[in-house]
Amino acid sequence: MNTYGWLLLGQTLLALLALGLCGGWALRAFRRDDRPFLWLAAPLAGVFTLGGALAVLYFFGGLPLRWCLWSGLALNAGATVIALVYGRAALPTLGDRTAATVVALAAAYWGTVSCNKTAIDAREPTLAVMDGSDMFGYAIASDWLRTRAAATPPRTTEPLEGLSYHNLYCECSRPVAFLLVAAAAEARGTTSLFSYDWATGVVLAAGLIGLAGLFARNPLVLALLALGAATSSWLTNARTGYMGKSLGYPGGMLLTALFFTALDGPTRARCALVALLCVAVGWSLSPLFPVVLFAILLGGYAVALALLFVRTRWDPDPAGVWPAVARPLLSAALLGALTSVPSFVVYRYAFGSFPPPPPPTDWGWVIPVALDLDMPTLKAITAGTQTWLLYGCALTLFSGLVAGLWQRNLAAVALLACALCVPFAWAAGELRLYTFHGLIYPLTLAGAAALAAPRPRRPTEPEPAPAEPAGGRSLWGTVARVGVAAALLIGMTGLRVPQIRASASRYVYAPQPLRVVQRLSEARALCEAIGPDGVDVALAHVADNHMVWAELAARGVPVRFRSPGWDVSVGAYAGPKPAYDLFAPKARFSLLERRAWAQPGAERWAGARLKLVDDVGGLAVVGITRAQATNWDGEWRPGVWIGNAPTTFLIHNGTGQPQAVRFRADTVAGPGHPDPDRPTLRYRLGDRSGTLALPKASRADIPLSLAPGLNRVELFAEEPAEPAPGPTAPVLLLEFRNWRLDPG
Repeated sequence: MNTYGWLLLGQTLLALLALGLCGGWALRAFRRDDRPFLWLAAPLAGVFTLGGALAVLYFFGGLPLRWCLWSGLALNAGATVIALVYGRAALPTLGDRTAATVVALAAAYWGTVSCNKTAIDAREPTLAVMDGSDMFGYAIASDWLRTRAAATPPRTTEPLEGLSYHNLYCECSRPVAFLLVAAAAEARGTTSLFSYDWATGVVLAAGLIGLAGLFARNPLVLALLALGAATSSWLTNARTGYMGKSLGYPGGMLLTALFFTALDGPTRARCALVALLCVAVGWSLSPLFPVVLFAILLGGYAVALALLFVRTRWDPDPAGVWPAVARPLLSAALLGALTSVPSFVVYRYAFGSFPPPPPPTDWGWVIPVALDLDMPTLKAITAGTQTWLLYGCALTLFSGLVAGLWQRNLAAVALLACALCVPFAWAAGELRLYTFHGLIYPLTLAGAAALAAPRPRRPTEPEPAPAEPAGGRSLWGTVARVGVAAALLIGMTGLRVPQIRASASRYVYAPQPLRVVQRLSEARALCEAIGPDGVDVALAHVADNHMVWAELAARGVPVRFRSPGWDVSVGAYAGPKPAYDLFAPKARFSLLERRAWAQPGAERWAGARLKLVDDVGGLAVVGITRAQATNWDGEWRPGVWIGNAPTTFLIHNGTGQPQAVRFRADTVAGPGHPDPDRPTLRYRLGDRSGTLALPKASRADIPLSLAPGLNRVELFAEEPAEPAPGPTAPVLLLEFRNWRLDPG
């Protein structure tokens, strides 16, 4: 790792220390002698205590975000210092401190490297985009929060503010996530877009350390828990733009641990803290999430109570249904409802319902994804391997349940039984099970770790003699419990190796032709090159358009979005009738793909992916409307698919006089063409039209006479598609790419 990578690691460690100071006070009421590593969960708790403080200070206090950040840090850190001074907590042993330090450093290293690999390679802040684009939504809304007070919400009449309005004041399910991204940018001194990857690395590291600290009872289990969590889908969530899930699912594990601790020894402080953290975790992902989480936990808890009730039927004096099953289940249901439901009710009343996108419909993929056996973004594991992995998963879960019942370990059985929601969802046809990748598997990891706990004494067993030394029998019992827990953790982790190998290869290590890397230096250079002049943007890739939106348009650069760039970015959030002219006169500059055609001598700036050309006085293709789809060739030159409906090319002639040109492009017959060896292309410009008969793979050569200003050239295929596509499916008849305008 280079010097910049070590700098990023140092920033991550400082952030974890700051978050630990923010979250330590929230864990004081949950300290127990059998949880020596609970303090490792302080950074994870701090994510939500700081996020909650930011939300209160910003939205209700009306403070600028910078003041909110420093005030939130000071208030939470002060509470932790007071808790440490008056709590009189005993220091962990030297061995425990050493193990915890090693695990924390390893988790911080993995979080930094896995989420900042492109930044380390480039030696500057970057954003890596692949299989998702939500990071741009987080960045745009977070920068709005940084630069404006809550009293000035985004305007619904401004297209460039539509996404921020939707995220912050319409759907509004994740304000804590937006505020935390904004806080990360404020702390680093960059825009939110170029602090996003670093922020996800901090959250990932806090989640790994927190899960291990919440459920581990000895150093071996601590290390195995952190390793197991590292093989979950948390990495994929972090690298594909899902900051809400990156926060919510580790936060769900925090709520799970505190929930079971509150059930074991309920106090007003514990119940109040669970309720407060429920609000912060819920408003990081969705206020519905804690409700669903507690429903899963209650299902596992009910199964555990029922199985243990049957298990104790052979005891000399078994307990009845009320004390053994009904009363603890009712207590758990009341605690879960009182801590999670009020926040959801407030959200539903204030904002309504916003259903998520529909999940996949293939159960052969949904179930492995829900268990973190396959990637949630694409099928990376073969069907045969998936079958064996599912068998192995069932075997480990069954073995864990048997061990938990043998030990009479209620927490272990309850957490392992949470995986039974998978067959339950399958039986109910509930495909939204897919969305819980990164949650069910960590719950079962926690259940396996709970098997290392001391076996609870039966009510009929006598108290051990005070003078009886802790001899070999007790030692062997501890070794056996830890061995069983370790074996299960190793088995569960091993089953996720194919998935994490595929994820790490795709998102971290292997070169990917579809990965988009945006650089802070290029964004700044582009802003300086454009200056006060306008720029036309008709880029086809969503990552390029969103970068322009976040780093140029949102900062006052006069950007004129045109199709297809408009369609995949601003136009998707601008409302049904935006006040935006897609056919406005040509701006001075155009922003194009690096390999796209531009008039010779017009280039003014070039980066790794894009270039800026000064083409207002020459010829330029400034936009394409109503294309069936967009694509690129092997050299990343743009192209479009043409169907039977006209696709319009907006061609600018800035010479001030008519120009005769040849509009040339590579063409390939598409999969829907009835006669791919002889496609026919028709074109129309004003009252002039023509027809070109093309071979299967050819180069179209269209003669045009361009008037000064914008010219609308319509292209369409003559033959109808066979078979006819659906009403909303694109008609892929002819691929038209690598175009240029040559003198005619």
